[in-house]
Amino acid sequence: MAKPSTNRQLSCETAHIYDDAEGIPENHWSRLFFSHVFSHFTDEQFAGMYKERGRYPVSPRFLACICILQSMFRASDRQAVENTIMRRDWRIALGIGRDYKGFCPTVLVRFRARLLAHDGAQEVFDTVIGRVEQLGLLRNRQRVRVDATHLLADVSWLSRCEMVREAIRVTVCDLYDRHPELHDRVDLLGLYDRYGEEHWLGPGRENDQTLIEFGRDAKALLALCGELAVKGKQELAQILEENYTFPEDGSPQPVEASELASDRIATPHDAELRCAKKGDKMWLGDKVHLVETADPGCVNFILDLLVTAGRVADLTVVERLGWRLRSRYPWARRLLADGGYAAAANSTICEALGIDLVCPPHPEPNTGLIPASEFNINFKERYALCPEGHRSCSWSPNGNKVNIRFPVTACRDCPRRDECTRSKRGRHMGISKDYEQLQRDRERAARLGHAAEYRNRAAIEGTISEAVRCCGLRRSRYRGSPKRRLHAYLAATALNVRRLLRALKTEGGPKKGPLSRVFGFCGLVPCAAMGPV
Repeated sequence: MAKPSTNRQLSCETAHIYDDAEGIPENHWSRLFFSHVFSHFTDEQFAGMYKERGRYPVSPRFLACICILQSMFRASDRQAVENTIMRRDWRIALGIGRDYKGFCPTVLVRFRARLLAHDGAQEVFDTVIGRVEQLGLLRNRQRVRVDATHLLADVSWLSRCEMVREAIRVTVCDLYDRHPELHDRVDLLGLYDRYGEEHWLGPGRENDQTLIEFGRDAKALLALCGELAVKGKQELAQILEENYTFPEDGSPQPVEASELASDRIATPHDAELRCAKKGDKMWLGDKVHLVETADPGCVNFILDLLVTAGRVADLTVVERLGWRLRSRYPWARRLLADGGYAAAANSTICEALGIDLVCPPHPEPNTGLIPASEFNINFKERYALCPEGHRSCSWSPNGNKVNIRFPVTACRDCPRRDECTRSKRGRHMGISKDYEQLQRDRERAARLGHAAEYRNRAAIEGTISEAVRCCGLRRSRYRGSPKRRLHAYLAATALNVRRLLRALKTEGGPKKGPLSRVFGFCGLVPCAAMGPV
């Protein structure tokens, strides 16, 4: 081997000549991103977000792809702009030339505001899915699956004392800054001195006496605001109403913790935000429903997502998801979901839309009595026959349920009375209006192939895990419900791009090997190391 020699040191003016040097293979993620993602966007797609006149903007397709890369690499606005200057893979992925000098990071802030105003996040998501369809990666698909995960808001969890104090601080600071004519008011100066800066109370001051003091100051601040337009005034008034009672003497008294409403304001920085609970888990934020293809052995992509309030039950969104699937992906014939989406009414709705809802039906309740499944229920003639042949005497629809009652005389002399009812008034049943569909769902769930088909749903847990770990889906970058929806769409788009790049890099589909089952569970295909992608 020859002796090494030192090359001449390059100056800053000549260092760029190495940018065109060899070393990055053709199937590197950056080249694939440029060919199949960046090149598929056009500036005309976003022309409606801009005015006819004014300064020529930074290319919107360039900014849209930067937003995708931000979620893929979990980079801030400033880091993203720096990456477009410093990182060669980003420059190749975005088609950046030598004369590029970067831009101010606030351009990304204004671009996201345009996306919010014109529902541009849906356009970005659909463009990537359109490219996936063009490449034939959604061909011959009929099965999709859905599951939900929580999206945390960009706020802190506050105690009652901290929430009331923070609401006072927001209001008094805005009043002081916006209305300098009130600076000579002693009461305003006193409130500003006590609440003008963020302050942690500590565990020692979390008591009713502190709450009473804050409530008294909050009431005085609202009286001082009067009819003036002040930020946070309405939120402060609502927080007072939810957390205090006002006796005749006018001194606010805190409501007992057990009597607080469950849908009360959780933070003054986002008045629409409510505390959500699912099982033992509680969070401040929304819920994201992800719908993806569910074909084993293939690369699966997120087809749609729905962001709802955290308190919205899963079973109430099935109809909306069904209509969206029917309009956008008419080839989707089967929807796999967990028990949270299970309801006989949802099965009926999906059947009318031409979609087969596969989920575990609600089991027969174990009451220790003869179950309703042993009764012969005739919805057309509006009667029921018990196992001993006695006919019901009452059929009363009540909302989504039907109340059925049997005659007292028949139940009193029945040999199976102790097995059927404990009531002296005879057997009484309340069943769903969709009971017949529920019975069909239970019969299908008992068949041999149902468990194998439903097993294909489990892989969406891996999709949620990847979206959380790699694309930052769990915690929103931005504050406010519309911005959380934007964050979810960008994270889902980034996940689809990751999987698209994997599929393009392998070209032969999933390979058999010791990790093939792991990759198949996560809906991925194994490939060589691709860095953050």
